[in-house]
Amino acid sequence: MGDNSSVHQEGFRGWEVEHGGNGWAVEKNLTMVPGAPSQTCFVTSFEWCFKRQLVDLVKEGVWQELLDSAQIEIYIADWWGARENCGCIYRLRVRLLDEHENEVVKFSASPNPVLQWTERSCRQVSHVFTDFGKGIRYVSFEQYGRDTRSWVGHYGALVTHSTVRVRIRLS
Repeated sequence: MGDNSSVHQEGFRGWEVEHGGNGWAVEKNLTMVPGAPSQTCFVTSFEWCFKRQLVDLVKEGVWQELLDSAQIEIYIADWWGARENCGCIYRLRVRLLDEHENEVVKFSASPNPVLQWTERSCRQVSHVFTDFGKGIRYVSFEQYGRDTRSWVGHYGALVTHSTVRVRIRLS
């Protein structure tokens, strides 16, 4: 998966998408996201929008023996934010799945909603999966968002620079 570095060019390619309200859109970031190769984002609407990418770690080049070793950790991160004039709600769920796509372990984040008329800013959610045992094959990266005012258009959560990295632990 890498990251959303080419969101603007690729749009929703590789994502399973459910459009609530006026659906997802792609826009330029309102504020700079540190380290993001591209300053574009996905933005949600006035009803729940859902987006999921299923990452096949073996297909991405990580051999199963390494995944099954205790040396591997899987780092995930996501950046999200809101417009200044409208609040938003954001949720993230990342699940590690086996070869049959059964859930082995998951991480969920439900940060407090951003309130209307607060400063617009980018916030990062991150997690490191360790000691998850043998048999992991897929990462299911799932994002949810909506605005808090039920405004027509795209005033909900802005999401960008979604990342999945497999790392070898040195200690």
